Order: sequence, then C-alpha cells, then structure tokens
Amino acid sequence: MLMKQKELYSKMGLVIVAGVVIAAGLFFSGGQRSILTNSEGQQVLRRSEKGSSGATEDLLASIGREKEGITLTIKGQRYAKEEQQELLERTALLLEEMVLGGNENLEEVRENMRFPTLISETGVKITWQLDNYEVINLQGVLRPEKIPLEGTLVTLQALLMYEEERLLYEFYAHLYPPLLTPEERARKELEMALRETEESTREQEWLPLPKEQDGVAVEWDYAKDYSVWGVALLGVVAAGLLYLGEKQKKQEYKKKRERQLFLDYPQLIDKFTLYIGAGMTPRTAWFKMAEEYLGQREERGERFVYEEMLHTMYEIQGGGFEGECYERFGKRCNLPSYRKFGALLSQNLRKGTKGLAQLLKNEAELAFEERKNLAKKLGEEAATKLLLPMFLMLGIVLIIVVIPAFLTIQL
Repeated sequence: MLMKQKELYSKMGLVIVAGVVIAAGLFFSGGQRSILTNSEGQQVLRRSEKGSSGATEDLLASIGREKEGITLTIKGQRYAKEEQQELLERTALLLEEMVLGGNENLEEVRENMRFPTLISETGVKITWQLDNYEVINLQGVLRPEKIPLEGTLVTLQALLMYEEERLLYEFYAHLYPPLLTPEERARKELEMALRETEESTREQEWLPLPKEQDGVAVEWDYAKDYSVWGVALLGVVAAGLLYLGEKQKKQEYKKKRERQLFLDYPQLIDKFTLYIGAGMTPRTAWFKMAEEYLGQREERGERFVYEEMLHTMYEIQGGGFEGECYERFGKRCNLPSYRKFGALLSQNLRKGTKGLAQLLKNEAELAFEERKNLAKKLGEEAATKLLLPMFLMLGIVLIIVVIPAFLTIQL
C-alpha cells in the first residue's frame, strides 16, 4: 500500500513539473516578443502578407504611469492600386481550372462543378451568374434530368472584386448528363420518348405507348402494386399487437385480482372468526357473510373474494360436499392463505370444530401482519415513483432561478 502511494506521488510530481516547464516555455517564448522600432525611432507592427485576412494582437499601452490593454485587429497588407487590376486578371485566368471540380475540362462537364466565392490566398471575392439555372445551380450541382443527351452550353459570368476594383470575366461550359450504362441510356431514351408522346397527344383520348426502342420490341404492363403486401403485413402486426395487448390486460387483471384478494383476506378471516366465536357453525357464518355481501354489492361494488364465497355457497346449496367446496374455494383464489383457510375448514368438518376459533384467530393475526408489510412495500414503491416528478420540479426551479441570474450578469 505504501509503495503504491509513493508511485502515485511520483507520477503527480512529474505531471506538475512537466506543466511548470511547459508554462515557463510558453511564457518566455511570448515574453521575447517585442515591438519593433523603425529607422525614425517609431514603434511599428508588421502586417501579414498581401491578401491575407490579418491577425489580432493584444497590446499594452503605457501612458505615463498608467497602463491600458488594447486589442487590435491588423488587416493584411493591401495590394497597391496598380497591382489590384493585375491581381484580378491573374485570378480570372485561374477560374476555368477552379470550377472544374471532378471534370477534366469545360468541353465535357458530367460531374458537379465548384463556384468559389472567395480566394483566401489573395482576398479576391467572386459573385457568379448563369444563363441557365435549370441545368445547374450556383452551388455547382448538376440536374441530370434536365440536361439533354446531346448536352447543353451554359454561360458562366464571374464578377471579381478586390477593394474598389471590379473585373467581369465570362466563359462557357458544355454540360452533359452523367455517363450511363447501355441499360440506363436505353431507359432514359424511352422515358424521353414517352414524355414527348404524352405531350404531343394531349388532345387525344388515348395515349399510344412506344412499340420499340432501338429496334427492340417493347411490351407494356402496369407495375405490380406491392402495397397490398404492406397492408397484409400491417394486419399481421396489428394482430400481434392486439394479442400482446390482451395478454397485458390479462396480466394486469390477474395482478389486480391477487392484490385485492390479499388485501381483503385479513378482514374476511377476522369477520369469520368473530362469527365462529359467537357460536355459529362454519356453514352458517359462510352463508351470512355471502348474503351480506350480496345485499351490498350494488352499493360497494364487486369484490373477488366475496364473489368466490357466493360461488361456494351456491355449490353447497346445490348439494356439493361442504368440505370439498371449501377446498375448491381456496384453489380458485389461488393464494396460499386462502388454500390454507379452505383446508382448515374442510379438516375441521372431518375432525370437529374444537379449537377452530383459536386457529382462525391466529390466522387473522398473521394476515394483518402480512397486510401491514404489504402496505409498507406499496408506500416504498409510491415514494420511488415520485422521484421522477420531483427531479422534473427541481429542474424547473433551477431554470427559474438560474436564467434570471444569467440575464442580470449579462446586463
């Protein structure tokens, strides 16, 4: 452990030393710069070379004992008046190569061109004009569908500007559509022939389709509509989503039923224990609870456990064996507590009701304890679900507080 700490401290020391050395080098390299003085004893700054955009310098002016910091943008050296026109002429002679892009020459332009608007090396600005914007735009992008197979001639005008000087330069480019394979060429020629026929027969009821293309017979038919397969696929997807939705609903219903059964069990077992303690038989207590629920169902709504108790009561009234009916009740509820309750009632029918009240009382205490644990768990889940809204509210509060503070600082 001590060795690792020593290695860590050594690395930290090396990093600090390296940082100090680099900072010292930068400081002294910058500190060696000084304002030059001309032959007349006046301090001067050197401009960048001709045509460059210039540079920005941070200066410190000492006025008496006061020192003022000034930031100055120094533009590049300007061409002399007699040099400006010569510069524009030299630049114009280079334009025909600049605009080629991926093409070899202006006699056969099949790829996009390039129209520069600024020559950064000289500072010359250029504005472009074309005599046909249908086949090419000012970004140099060709529109092959508008260019005929035999090509078309386009006039390019470039207005070159430097300071107050202007020069208009005009040249030409012969545009062709991109090179096509024999199949692509045949298809394009067929499309053009079809469009010409469509335009020339506008007054006729029927549109005649070309019979042949380059001596080869052409048969026409409607293109296959594959949208029907899309509709079929959409139906399959919709059916799958419907299945998943129904499955989700069943899972939610099952979860809701189990939770309600679990929550109702302590009250049910407590009330049943009360009736047994008052001297009722299990059957009498069961029927009484089921009938009480039946009378209050419209007002209080349906409860799964009492619906199952009604079902069991009707089974017993229909001649079913009472013990088996209680056991089936536990199986239908499908929770350990209800299966235990049904088995307890069935067992006591076979062995007698002695000690049943105490057993039910113990079961009621256990059920209330489990319900308290469930309530605690649900409370923790609710607190977790509230975290997201709390974070959203915190973000809104921060925005309300921070934005006015920033606005105040900017003002």
